Amino acid sequence: MANLSDVLQARQRRKRRKQIIAGLVIAAAVLAALLIYSKREQIFSGLEKISSPHSNLNAENDNGFLLRVSGGVDYHAEFVNHHLFILCDKYLYIYDMDGTLLDSRQHAYSNAVMQTNQNKALTYSLNGTHFRMDTQKKMLYENQTEQPILFAVLSNDGKAAVVTESETYACRLMVFDTNGKVIYTRDCVERLTDLSFTDNGCLFSTIGAENGQLITVIQSVRFDKSDIQWATAPLATLCMHVYALKNGGAFVIGDTQAAYYDNTGALINTYDYAGTLLDFDFAEEKGAVLLKNEERRQSVMLLFSDAASAPASVIFDNICKTVKIQDNTVYLLDAGKIIGYSFNGTELSVLGIQDAYEKILRSGKYFYLLGYDRIERVSSDGT
Repeated sequence: MANLSDVLQARQRRKRRKQIIAGLVIAAAVLAALLIYSKREQIFSGLEKISSPHSNLNAENDNGFLLRVSGGVDYHAEFVNHHLFILCDKYLYIYDMDGTLLDSRQHAYSNAVMQTNQNKALTYSLNGTHFRMDTQKKMLYENQTEQPILFAVLSNDGKAAVVTESETYACRLMVFDTNGKVIYTRDCVERLTDLSFTDNGCLFSTIGAENGQLITVIQSVRFDKSDIQWATAPLATLCMHVYALKNGGAFVIGDTQAAYYDNTGALINTYDYAGTLLDFDFAEEKGAVLLKNEERRQSVMLLFSDAASAPASVIFDNICKTVKIQDNTVYLLDAGKIIGYSFNGTELSVLGIQDAYEKILRSGKYFYLLGYDRIERVSSDGT
């Protein structure tokens, strides 16, 4: 009996030890959870810094500017009111011109796309249902659509045009004012591919097929009327971008040709491309189109000044990268240099650069060079 009693007491002691150990483990877990919660802002701020773009001094850069984008994120960068907005997969980062991080704003958008004007940034979820408007100081508003977003466009004065899928039509166009309120809707029987704002409405391009060939039609609408104001005859190209001109007309950059229209939709001129479209830009009522000829290993840049003049043409004996228009000058990114041109094709400046980059931005006297996982700044002084 004594032996049995000893055994029972030993079992009870072991059971109590297990209970005490389990209680201590639970208490430690609760304490750790409380500690993490109390320090959550510092912890997640640290994690954010690990995954976000960050500034580093570059000893090889006289301007001391190098912004690395961690992990080679597929990012989008633009200047808004002399502040660099960088849209990554989870955050919108805002930097000053010297690379100092001013703000980071989280978004939950898959396939996020950013459109900018001089003062604002419109971010939307491609094939999602959310979009938002930001300035350098704060997020102004966020909205949600009923159907997935196909594309969105930001006007110079802050209106947002959002084109979505539709259950009963090819797509639906909604226009929002600067406060995020709907001011215009249109159910479209044709698929829209691009849009450009006018003073009291917008132009939009639609895609169709005719005789087995893709065609584009440009239509003009006013936000205070329901009827189409005018429509162009079909143009045998896929519209990449339509631009509204100050005289009420339109300039179209297609994949195979460019075209000018007057303020009634009548065709003025078309220009066929002698190569494959590589890049393009349009600003200050002027356009630049960059083409490539893989067989000849050449690039051709077409410079459009106005509807009455044929475009100036500049030929390069290599495949160039991109074009950017600013201050009435066209900047071409070539291998190891940035070349500035007037719109008659005259070379104005050459700035040598060391590394390989894919795109360029300009703000003030600086060029910002965009690579796969880095953004570098070089001064344009002396070019």
